[in-house]
Amino acid sequence: MSRQKLWDGLIVFFLLCALITPATVNAEKAGTSEPTIALVLGGGSARGFSHVGLIRAFEENGIPIDLLVGTSMGSIVAGLYAAGYSVDNMTEIVTDLDTAALLDIPMPLGGGVVDTTGIQHYLDILLEGRTYDQLPIPFYSVIVNLGTGRELALHDGKVSTGIRASMSIPGIFPPVQIGDQYYVDGGLKNQVPANVAADLGADVILAVSLEKDFQDPNHRRIMTNIRMSLTAMVEGYTQMNTSMADVLIVPEVALDSSMDYQRADYFIEQGYKAGIAYMPEIKEAILAKYPDFEFVPYKQPGYSKIELHQILRTANKEVANLPKRFTLKPEFNFDSDYSFPRIGLKFTHGPLSWFGMGYRYGFHPQEGGHEVFVDWGRDRWGTVDLYLRMSPEREKPTYGFYIGGPVIERLTLEGTYVSQGPKAWQVSATNNALIEYPRAVAGLALRVTGLRLEEMDEETKIQDHLLMAAAPQVQIFPWGNEYFPVGMVLARPYVLGGVTVESPVTELKLDPSFRVGVGSELQFFGLYPGDVSLGVEVKSTGKSTWKFGLKSIKF
Repeated sequence: MSRQKLWDGLIVFFLLCALITPATVNAEKAGTSEPTIALVLGGGSARGFSHVGLIRAFEENGIPIDLLVGTSMGSIVAGLYAAGYSVDNMTEIVTDLDTAALLDIPMPLGGGVVDTTGIQHYLDILLEGRTYDQLPIPFYSVIVNLGTGRELALHDGKVSTGIRASMSIPGIFPPVQIGDQYYVDGGLKNQVPANVAADLGADVILAVSLEKDFQDPNHRRIMTNIRMSLTAMVEGYTQMNTSMADVLIVPEVALDSSMDYQRADYFIEQGYKAGIAYMPEIKEAILAKYPDFEFVPYKQPGYSKIELHQILRTANKEVANLPKRFTLKPEFNFDSDYSFPRIGLKFTHGPLSWFGMGYRYGFHPQEGGHEVFVDWGRDRWGTVDLYLRMSPEREKPTYGFYIGGPVIERLTLEGTYVSQGPKAWQVSATNNALIEYPRAVAGLALRVTGLRLEEMDEETKIQDHLLMAAAPQVQIFPWGNEYFPVGMVLARPYVLGGVTVESPVTELKLDPSFRVGVGSELQFFGLYPGDVSLGVEVKSTGKSTWKFGLKSIKF
């Protein structure tokens, strides 16, 4: 065979390969009148929960989804739906999700502030360890190569790894190694990757943008300037890529905080409303290319409630048992006996497993001071805390312990013992949300205290070793369920009012005190709950004292 014929044969061979290579990800539809419809889900952290509601609107109105492309949170929702989870399944997953339990803040830091090993393991269980080629619906995760800066639409390997890479915000989450390269959040260069769907040959591209608009920004706030700078960096890519979409859907969540993970129901509803509002435009775009297309409502079956609960139980249990890196964690909690705050540091995980040991300082002259402690805690079993304390106004060291049970239907059981001080021991039952409305919450605490009469001053001395108390309280939230971003914290302010009625057990001798104040529920990074309050307590004798409250914050 001559050299010329050999070259001619190679050229023909490569041309044939190009012709028979599928131009779309859904080659089964080749030669039919059915279009390939791609849904592109953009990033937006907690705002990305709105994608779930949008998909519900698609199903109800007969808009098929033949191809899914996702970035960041959009990648998580797209991956679950591509794997066969129903809208109801995903709603239950995101509304009941304890995001903080899947993420960890190790010290010293390693590649990012938050370790995402837990969330990848969680997703891997939900996805049954599947690879991209095993998904019922074709799905592509958009990621960025940290070394080259190039964008990649990942469609190879484990889906959980691709999703983890697609959500790895630089500096917050560590980069993810795939092969010999490291990858981060695709939103760094492509917040709404409609161009990926176009490159894959989709006939109709429906893209969702959750971009945040900055109205009247305060340029004296560093976080505002950083967020605006990042938005400006990706704005050019966003406009270029979304121009390839037939319809760009923008749910009305742009001004909501991307850290507000506790409002999944709200975001899902906003996504559904957006789907309904854009539906005429979506149908028009499809009919413009395929006039005979029929919109037939459908519903992806997903898993039954029993199956889903079993999957979630397994996932939560395995994530809880994952070995974690030796960690130095901050401590913020509140002494339940004498109502004073304590701050400190503790070492945990690694060889300590679920135990912790560390140092903290309590802000109370007699019952506070320097403490060393050892604790153990599991969400399913509760918490034990043993400590040795040296108080500024006591000659001898004080030892004590705290036992807290698991929270059951918002009911918390606690018990304490301390070797010195007027209160020897105390047991309590607290439910801070017996009655709950969007703008008001009523709770109740009941407790029994064992006293050391010899350590009580003459003004408050009670001739009984046992003291019982009931403490109802009401919190008024002027702005309802709305949280306000303050740096990396979400705050939900409230006004507090309450009364505490104490009496000896053997004799009904009521001693009421009243408390008013202000406070706020807090969400650190949108993940870790806390509560801080400041008020004045007025006793029946007319004596008033300042009261500071701090709910234990578990990072």
